[in-house]
Amino acid sequence: MKNELNVKQETLPNGCQVILVRKPGFHKSLGMLATQAGGFDIKQTLNGQPITYPSGCAHFLEHQMFHYKGGDVTDRFAALQAQTNAFTSFNETAYYFQTTSDVKKPIDLLFDFVEHLEITPQTVAKEKGIILSEYDMYKENVEQRLMKETWRSMYKNHPLRTDILGSREDIQNMTVEQLSRFYRNNYDPSRLIFIGITGKETAPLLTYVRENQSAVPSHLPGRIERLIDPEPAEVVRPYYEDQMDIRIPFVAVGYKLPVEPDEKKNVRMDAAVQMYLDTWMSPLNPEYQTWLDRRILTSAAGAECEFSKDHAFLFFFAQTQEVDAFIKIVEGIIEDMKTKPLDEAAFRSLRSMGIASNIRSTDHYESLALDWIRVKTDHVSFWENLNVLKTMTKTEAEEIVHGLNYDQKCVTVMRPKK
Repeated sequence: MKNELNVKQETLPNGCQVILVRKPGFHKSLGMLATQAGGFDIKQTLNGQPITYPSGCAHFLEHQMFHYKGGDVTDRFAALQAQTNAFTSFNETAYYFQTTSDVKKPIDLLFDFVEHLEITPQTVAKEKGIILSEYDMYKENVEQRLMKETWRSMYKNHPLRTDILGSREDIQNMTVEQLSRFYRNNYDPSRLIFIGITGKETAPLLTYVRENQSAVPSHLPGRIERLIDPEPAEVVRPYYEDQMDIRIPFVAVGYKLPVEPDEKKNVRMDAAVQMYLDTWMSPLNPEYQTWLDRRILTSAAGAECEFSKDHAFLFFFAQTQEVDAFIKIVEGIIEDMKTKPLDEAAFRSLRSMGIASNIRSTDHYESLALDWIRVKTDHVSFWENLNVLKTMTKTEAEEIVHGLNYDQKCVTVMRPKK
C-alpha cells in the first residue's frame, strides 16, 4: 500500500500544512483546503484566553466564503474546467475542487478565495435566509431529529448536542463582526491544511504551492485551541419522545461511553466495536432473519459507534412499529457484548471486508483527502489508521468490547402525529 501512494508533506513558513499524494495512472486531480475549525468550535482559547462564538459560525462562513469578487466563486472554477464544493463537519471546514485539466490555476483560486473574506451586511442577510431554510429542512428530517435528540439526551455540555448549522436564534442574529472574528482566528494560514491528490508529479506542485504562499504571512498572535467544557458521566435524559409527520415510529437507543484521550486507542476501539455491531446487526447473526420476519427490524435499521478524545457513544436505530421489542433486542446485544466472544468466521469475514474497503477508499479522492486532514488533527498515522484491521486480533477486539462501560443508556422515540 505504501508503494501505491507517493506522499510529500511540508509545513510552509506561514504555518500552512501541505500534503501531496500522487496516484500514478489517475487523470483526475483534487485540491482541498481545510481549516481545523468546525461545528465544535463554539468556545476556543487564544493564548489561554477564552473566546466564545455563536453556534453555527463555521457553517455560516462556509456559505459566506463563496462570495468572491462580486460573484460566486463556483463560476470561476467552472471557467477553469473544475468542479468545486465545500462541507462543514464538527471538526473541520473544507473547500475543494476536482478537475481533469490543469491544476495550477484552480490551486491559485482555491487559496485566493479561502484566504480572503468578502463580507457585508447584505451578503450575511442573504445567507441567513438560505441557512434558515436548510435548518427547517433538517428539522423535518426524522433521521436527523432522531440522532440530534439522542445526542441532546446524552450530553449536557459537549457541543455535539448543538447543531452544526447553529440554533435558529444564533443564525438569525449572526453579524459581520462575529463572522469576521471567527474567520481571523481560524482561517489564518497557520490553521490551514492543503491536500493535493493527483496523477501528476508532485514535486513541481509543491514548489508551486510554496510560491503561492510565500507572500501570505500568518497574522495570528498566538495559539488557537478548541475548548470543550467538562462533561458528566451520566446521560441528561434517559428517555425522550416526540411526534412528527411520519407513518411508522423511529427509535434510537444510545449508550454514552467513557472518553479515551489517546486517539490511537480510539482508532482501535472504533474498529473493534464496529465489528461487534456489524456482527449482531447483519445477516452474520443467525437471529437477524427472525427479527426481520417479525418486522422488528427493517432495512432502515443499524448500529454505529464513535470514539474520540472528547466524546464516545454507541447508537442503535430502527424504523419499526415494534418499538419496545427493538429496545429489548438492543439491551440483549449489549449484554452479549459484555461477555460473549466474537464468532471466528464472522471476525475473519468482517476483517477481510474492512481491509478491502480501506484499500478501496484510497481511490476515492474526497475520502482520502479527509483522511489526511484527520491525520493532522488527530495525530494518528495515516498508515496506522488505514491498516488497523490488519493488525487487530480477535482477542484484542474482544478485550476492548468486554471492557467498556455500558451503564449510561438513553432512548429516543419519534412517533407519528395523532
